[in-house]
Amino acid sequence: MANTVTRKGNEILVTITETGAGSGTEETITLGVQKFRVFRQLCQLTSGSGSTVDPILARTSGGSGIDVLLENDTAAATCDNQVTGGVICYSSSGAIYHKSVPNSGSDNAISTEYSILVGWGD
Repeated sequence: MANTVTRKGNEILVTITETGAGSGTEETITLGVQKFRVFRQLCQLTSGSGSTVDPILARTSGGSGIDVLLENDTAAATCDNQVTGGVICYSSSGAIYHKSVPNSGSDNAISTEYSILVGWGD
């Protein structure tokens, strides 16, 4: 699994490429900022024994409850979640954690992108 964080001014694009992904596979993304807004979560299952993904973005490893920043609603082969105005997020460490959560297997190839804006608009 690999991720790339590309920053241009206050805009951040996170690209994650997973191979051999299972339901417990997690990727650490180092943003280097604490306050940000997530505008888009795009997660696509490209191959493998799974048929759907159900992505979760959290501010802690294995995040649940209050630590979940953005969670998909309905599992699908492609999940494209766009939020007008963005989801306001905070991570004290400057890192966030992504899980694609395919419905079966540990041989899945998954591509994910996050569109992020630094700050809360202040």
